[in-house]
Amino acid sequence: MAMERYYRPELDVLRCFAFLMVFASHTVPGDQSFFRQAHIPPRIADLIVSAAAGGAFGVDLFFTLSSFLITTLLLRESNVCGALDVTAFYLRRVLRILPLYFGFLLAATTLARSLVPDENLPLKYVVAFALLCGNWACVLWGYPHSVASPLWSVSIEEQFYLCWPLIMRRWVHRLTMVAVGLVVVSFVTRLCLVLHGAIHPQIWCNTLARLDPIACGALLAVRQNKREITVSPGIRVALLLGGCGVLTAAGHFGDVVGIKALITFPAVTAACVALLVAALSLQMAPGRGPAVRALVHLGRISYGLYVFHSLFILMFGVPSSHATLARLMRAMAALLATIVVAAVSYHWFERPFLRLKESFTHVRSRPV
Repeated sequence: MAMERYYRPELDVLRCFAFLMVFASHTVPGDQSFFRQAHIPPRIADLIVSAAAGGAFGVDLFFTLSSFLITTLLLRESNVCGALDVTAFYLRRVLRILPLYFGFLLAATTLARSLVPDENLPLKYVVAFALLCGNWACVLWGYPHSVASPLWSVSIEEQFYLCWPLIMRRWVHRLTMVAVGLVVVSFVTRLCLVLHGAIHPQIWCNTLARLDPIACGALLAVRQNKREITVSPGIRVALLLGGCGVLTAAGHFGDVVGIKALITFPAVTAACVALLVAALSLQMAPGRGPAVRALVHLGRISYGLYVFHSLFILMFGVPSSHATLARLMRAMAALLATIVVAAVSYHWFERPFLRLKESFTHVRSRPV
């Protein structure tokens, strides 16, 4: 029997922000000379480059958001039902994630080569992604030049969610200790990798090295399960500005390899938690304005936005464009195409699976 719906539109707005971060990191060049063509002052150009580089950590924000929401829903189910229906959870994940995931992977292996120059997804990567282990393929062999490359983060999430409901069912009253343990595991893993001279994908795509934003999202859910998270408007603004500032600083000063990684990742996780706390304290009214409704809708289709964005960035040749205006126009075209296709995918392809997913749902979240 379904319980009271738990839906926070604030989280959809934050999802939209996370996607735009990732999109900017894949489209804004890191070369100052690009901005000199447009006569942009060096300090402003440096800020743009840093913010875009920090946009790569939008993936961490997705991790934190996802873990918070899923842990919250499972805790509510446990509170009311007295236990977790793990089988139903797995069915919900399958129906939410896998149809679009495998549909896009199929397109990447069959159609993408005719749309994207130099598209190349070797068979070993196809097999790894099909087994939801694409991140480990990137760890072992590096990033493929393929529109399917961003799916590595989906692999990390699904590996975690394969284990998390079992952990929650066994240690539901010790989740704080478990989550803190995962943060420690993540830090120790990165330390070992750094000491052994690991390169970018060996850290960035390593599940064990990327657990802290996921674990901290779960910690926040445990905290909210005890008492609703509220902060004053002043603290909310400080959290928003501080979180964005840390992410920008991480893009400028930080690194995900070498000794800097030991500081960068924890700082980014703290920034993601700050942004999530700020969003949760907003308590959006139902009669929000059209601009906010648009952001909420983009957050609702953010999974599709993330899956499709690399296809259109490469299809429109954004990385190969060196003229300022041309690159801007191509990036905007890629963004518009991504939004249109993700919206069509959500309404005409994903929705039937989402309606079926409702049959296995005990605590409902956003309306389908």
